[in-house]
Amino acid sequence: MTAALSVLLVLALLTGCTRDKSRLTSPSAKALLGVTAPTILSFDHGSVPPGPIAAPEGWRLTVDLARFGELEDGTPALAILLDIDSEPGALMGIWLSSESGTLAHWSGGSTEDYRGDVCFQLPLASEDGSHAIPLSGTSGHTLTVAFLNDEGTVILSLSRGIANFAPDLRGSPTGSNVFRDLLACP
Repeated sequence: MTAALSVLLVLALLTGCTRDKSRLTSPSAKALLGVTAPTILSFDHGSVPPGPIAAPEGWRLTVDLARFGELEDGTPALAILLDIDSEPGALMGIWLSSESGTLAHWSGGSTEDYRGDVCFQLPLASEDGSHAIPLSGTSGHTLTVAFLNDEGTVILSLSRGIANFAPDLRGSPTGSNVFRDLLACP
């Protein structure tokens, strides 16, 4: 009888535990792009986001949400919600900029024929806080999302101001998983 109670107690404890989902990749980003990791990731102020370009036939894009927040584990992150109609074969680019220039540039994937919402989060700091995109002292944050064809020509680009206050982050993102993977939304 004691063994059976012990097993039941362990099962009760395990079912009561919730798993931290902070590092799960975004299923909708994977469906749109086939990947959730970048081909290009840079933190170079020289990478300039493209200006606005209207959607070509077969495409539609709205950035419904761009806000600073946190992953489930408390890591500062940028949450993004896109409403998109896409055609196959385009590369997606994402730029996080401030009034002083580009802070981060993510580029990768190859779009599928996709219709619907795409939600993902990009970590702005490492889990241990030792690496981060330096947001302290920056203002006027903007998100730019663009799609490029096979020749590298921008076919669609849209920018939006980022809601919420920027987290007080200092340091360098180089050599870490900061802004790397498109993570799932809560």
